[in-house]
Amino acid sequence: MHIRTSAYQLIFLIGFMGSGKTYWGKLWAEKSGLDFFDLDEIVEKEQEKTIAKIFAEDGEQHFRNLETNALKKFSGKANAIFACGGGTPCFNDNLSWMNENGTSVYLQSSPENILKRLVSEKEKRPLIKHLQQDELLFYITEKIKERETYYNQAKIILNVDDLPINYLPGFLKL
Repeated sequence: MHIRTSAYQLIFLIGFMGSGKTYWGKLWAEKSGLDFFDLDEIVEKEQEKTIAKIFAEDGEQHFRNLETNALKKFSGKANAIFACGGGTPCFNDNLSWMNENGTSVYLQSSPENILKRLVSEKEKRPLIKHLQQDELLFYITEKIKERETYYNQAKIILNVDDLPINYLPGFLKL
């Protein structure tokens, strides 16, 4: 698989929380010489508070607007990989914007594998922090079903469950 979007390359990694967007994004950026940006980290830095605190104090819709504004500030940015939040492509027509400005890549993972990754990170994730393990698996499964309509509109769909640790996808081989 070899995809070139234009003279410059923008990759937007999308998928459910815990699917490895930050992990793979950092790895692939380092291996391919692209810059790496984590959209959640950008919002936290700009707002000087955590995502969890933004959700608690201002609500999800406010966070989604901040996220969209942060994303669109990178219009025209070249040679970068963006790890987007799990809900980023589902709000404010963000996925259309990503597809117009670069290559969206859906990092697909099973609910069971996502559960394994999220159990130890629940406190940092406002949408799941109060769920027990069985509730969490149900939540993950239902949310993925809800969001897959958006995720499946990505230009590339890549199942990450069994990728080798040093995998470099063809769309990054320049």
